[in-house]
Amino acid sequence: MDLVIPFGADRKPLKIRLPRKQILLAQSKNPSSARDWAEVVGEALPSPIGAAPLHKQDLRGKKIVIITEDRKRPSPVWQALPLLLDELHKVGAEAANITFITACGMHDTMTREQLAAKLGEDIVANYRCLSHDAGDRKNLVFCGLTTSGIPVWINRYAAEADFRIALGRIYPHESYGYEGGYKMILPGVAGYDTIGHHHATNFSETAVVGNHDSPSRRETDAVGALIRLDFLINVVVNRKREPIKAFCGEPLEVHRLGVAYGDQEVWGAEIKKPADIVVASPGSSQPPPEGYNLEVLYRAARAAKAGGCFIYLTAQEMAFDATEPEGLADAALYGLDYEDFRKALPSLAFEELPRLYQFRNWPLNERDIQWRLKALRVELYRRQRIREINQRRVILTSDPNAALQNALSNATPNTRVIIIPEAETTLAKEKLFRVRKTLTAKTQRSQRN
Repeated sequence: MDLVIPFGADRKPLKIRLPRKQILLAQSKNPSSARDWAEVVGEALPSPIGAAPLHKQDLRGKKIVIITEDRKRPSPVWQALPLLLDELHKVGAEAANITFITACGMHDTMTREQLAAKLGEDIVANYRCLSHDAGDRKNLVFCGLTTSGIPVWINRYAAEADFRIALGRIYPHESYGYEGGYKMILPGVAGYDTIGHHHATNFSETAVVGNHDSPSRRETDAVGALIRLDFLINVVVNRKREPIKAFCGEPLEVHRLGVAYGDQEVWGAEIKKPADIVVASPGSSQPPPEGYNLEVLYRAARAAKAGGCFIYLTAQEMAFDATEPEGLADAALYGLDYEDFRKALPSLAFEELPRLYQFRNWPLNERDIQWRLKALRVELYRRQRIREINQRRVILTSDPNAALQNALSNATPNTRVIIIPEAETTLAKEKLFRVRKTLTAKTQRSQRN
């Protein structure tokens, strides 16, 4: 097989002298969209999954909370909110009883200007709009313990509402498998202690991008079931953050169907099993002038088996630096300001990072501790990706065909090769997520109604 794979505007030739059945081209559909959030959400609202339509609810006199993403997720939710409010007001919801909460989780709270940019100036001017603060104890309610012992503290307005709605996107996520679903509750509107305990599950070997059954997702769904959303709107987006399709209704079914749609129609490429040799390019979008995007590299590398050969296109020949530092944390580390603390983490041994993350007696206020935990989490992710990539023989090269021919010189009759021409927009998985169970009786009834 003769192929060309893109590298920005350039094209690189590949010659693969193997039987066709031993070669797989793994590429997502990666559809583009010129539609906005109002259009895709408007399509979904009349036919919710597993829940009654909003226009059949009775919301007179009820306290309603609408949870949206915060500024760290750049989704233009303001486009769809007028549609949602129209539906609510038609069934008796009063503006004085509606509260908007941006699901900041462990992120910083938002200013009024940031809230207006996210929700729309009219909404901020006419409704109660709050930015969730995970460290604000007076506005948190204790809701019990999960079966694994995580204490559940939730934003007071969300916990005490009579009707809860959430609006956000679905896209592959590094530890929850995918964004969306009950992630709007945990970590979205959870307390600092709850998030701190829960985020420790993010470091599991199975808490990886594209795994819908990760420990993080299971715990998030458990807390979601405890708190409950009455109506979820999730929008599947592509790599450019363009909205492709919306799903709404019962949270667990909505999320499962959204993830299945995204895997099969937007970002997924099924590979059956990892290959002996993988050749990947970031793709036809403008690649970084130097180096590589570690997230994209990691996702593509997982298509190669441990011990296999992973060839990745870069602007020039370079080595993959997987050096393991051996530094230990000392008492002085705790006293560093945040920026110096963050800069010190790459010099620490891997095992020091989870040890520091579990340490709870920092001589700091909760906000400063929160930011240190975030820095530790980011560094742990980075190290875990590097460790995963380093299980392969990594070749970063501007001449992928030469590297491929060298790798093929040791080919056996069973050698398999996977080509990923657009790694930036492709999630290569052994099996794409599919909703195998039929719709529940509740879902079927709601669709008939």
